[in-house]
Amino acid sequence: MKIMMLAGEKASSHTVYQKINTTFPISTVVMEAPLSKKGMLQKRARRLGTRMVIGQVMFQLFCLPILKYEARDRIQQIIAKEGTQKANIPDSKIQRVASINDEETIAAIQSESPDLVIVCGTRIISKQVLESTKAPFVNIHAGITPYYRGSHGGYWALAKQDKRNCGVTLHYIDTGIDTGNIIAQTKINITPKDNFVTYPYLQLTQGIQLLEQFLSGEKVELAPPKIADKHRKGNVFYQPTLFQYIFFRKQLKVK
Repeated sequence: MKIMMLAGEKASSHTVYQKINTTFPISTVVMEAPLSKKGMLQKRARRLGTRMVIGQVMFQLFCLPILKYEARDRIQQIIAKEGTQKANIPDSKIQRVASINDEETIAAIQSESPDLVIVCGTRIISKQVLESTKAPFVNIHAGITPYYRGSHGGYWALAKQDKRNCGVTLHYIDTGIDTGNIIAQTKINITPKDNFVTYPYLQLTQGIQLLEQFLSGEKVELAPPKIADKHRKGNVFYQPTLFQYIFFRKQLKVK
């Protein structure tokens, strides 16, 4: 099976590559450049409103540094336990593009003619890119879909007092936001040492295991969401604001 990868310039992309490539070689990685911070904030403001984005920036400035400091030992423990490598993807394997939706991406996919495309950390992929090949696109999503789409699905499940849906999803990609058909799902185990920063590490390690099982042809158990309406589309979540984080931490002890 010929596998290629579409990735954003994120640590998680390098981790997925290193873990998967050892057993299932990846032929090439099309990597998009990150959005500028200004462009990202403007895009969020149009979608969510200026007040929400200001609150998110305040969370990043005042909370994240503390949470990262508190989680430093726990992060190393997770990395050591799961054997996730920190090495970067070799430059010889990377084709860089400004956006994953550029014509260069379509050309690379058609040149490679892959049997499968793994997606990690990119923006929403356009219909034109998805239709440029018959190969399926698969993604590890840090949340249980369809209920926790978007960002930080593990944190929001806890904030919504829905611990049974605090987990990760392996799914096929369509043109929606985390709306593709589910391949497999699993929960993550939260310890008192975990917080907002470590949940994605736990989700990524579990998601890689689901991806490895899928690639090896093992039968993966489809664990459907445990809340009532399986057909409900669910919500799209984003990074919390400073005030949301403080509220959920004080009221519900969600770190």
